[in-house]
Amino acid sequence: MDEASNNNGAGIGIVLTTPEGSIIEQSFTLGFSASNNEAEYEAVLTGLQIAIIPRVTGLEFQCDSSLVVNQGSGEFITRDARMAEYLQLICGLNSKISQCDFK
Repeated sequence: MDEASNNNGAGIGIVLTTPEGSIIEQSFTLGFSASNNEAEYEAVLTGLQIAIIPRVTGLEFQCDSSLVVNQGSGEFITRDARMAEYLQLICGLNSKISQCDFK
């Protein structure tokens, strides 16, 4: 997954790869202004929501935000209220997937 955030808006990109090698690519424009970390969290949330529909049992997130990776994996705590809200949403969705790793 990846994100982009600038004065023109924010967007996210997600690539899901199945164990068989099938690739599903999706990109979305966010309808609101977002920081880079917020856009990364939006990508995680969207990826989780897409993966839950077909009942995916294992998911590995690869993103370039060390904040999101470390908070998602439980290595860092969050002090920012907005990031804490994102993390709470992610933890709720993570419970529906048996294995979820952040790298």
